[in-house]
Amino acid sequence: MKKILFAVFAVLAVAIFAVLIGLRESGDGLSVDGKKLTIVASLFPQYDFARQIAGDRATVVLLLPPGVESHTFDPKPADMTKIYDADLFIYTGKYMEPWTERVIAGAKDGGAKNLLVVDASEGVALTEDEHGHEGEEGHHHEYDPHIWLDPTLAMKMARNIADALCEKDPANEEYYRANAANYEKELEKLDADIFAAVKAGKRDTLVFGGRFAYLYFLKHFGLRYVTAYDSCSTEAEPSVRDVARVIDYVREHHIPCVYHEEFVDPKIARSIAEQTGASLELFSTVHNVTKDELERGVTFIELMRGNLARIEKGLN
Repeated sequence: MKKILFAVFAVLAVAIFAVLIGLRESGDGLSVDGKKLTIVASLFPQYDFARQIAGDRATVVLLLPPGVESHTFDPKPADMTKIYDADLFIYTGKYMEPWTERVIAGAKDGGAKNLLVVDASEGVALTEDEHGHEGEEGHHHEYDPHIWLDPTLAMKMARNIADALCEKDPANEEYYRANAANYEKELEKLDADIFAAVKAGKRDTLVFGGRFAYLYFLKHFGLRYVTAYDSCSTEAEPSVRDVARVIDYVREHHIPCVYHEEFVDPKIARSIAEQTGASLELFSTVHNVTKDELERGVTFIELMRGNLARIEKGLN
């Protein structure tokens, strides 16, 4: 009887081992050292890019709390610990998140020996901020950092993230490259659809009544713009003269929509809309999402397609 039980246990052990090996070879979501990678991303675009490319091989965490405006964010000690405990930290670039210089310095001083820091904007030629501004605690944009609103630059960010994943976890490179290639096709489709909408539009100018962070998008798609604000600063307010100029333009050209950004009270855009009869429309900068959106798994593509639907109203 004992021999029979021993034989049964031996067969089960072999079977279980074979199943584990099979899972390992077929992609069980584990990295080369037997655990998932942990990725911390500063803003929503690179958070979602990392999710799409890493798939089940990583746990991706968004550092920016849902509903928080990125320009006012400054990491707390708990946020720094979260970063240093991760395998990868992905940020947009020093012009978007100047606080990352402290993170990088701390990592180099031994705070995070295993951390790979990834500048998602590497290789992207930034456009000088046409209206350089300074906001809270010296938050200054010498160059406009909102590169992800141009789908072709979002592709470059995604490639940088894919390269970093392959560097950190070379055993799963084929998996990451395949996901990155598929995701790039989605971004290419988004890019083509926006170009088609612009080409079909009766107008080529959009009007903004909120803080302005859309330069890469507008230049890429060949659109003109009129804006009450001259930057994305959370401190600067437009003058009465600037607002009056926008109101006159909307009335004169029968502009159907006035756009504003997310997570702020669109008081100036609302005032322009009320005085001109134009509709008030959201144009998401996609830098962050609400708690509900994050929990339901909203994607960058989904948010950008929402923008597409709303700019079609403004172009027609």
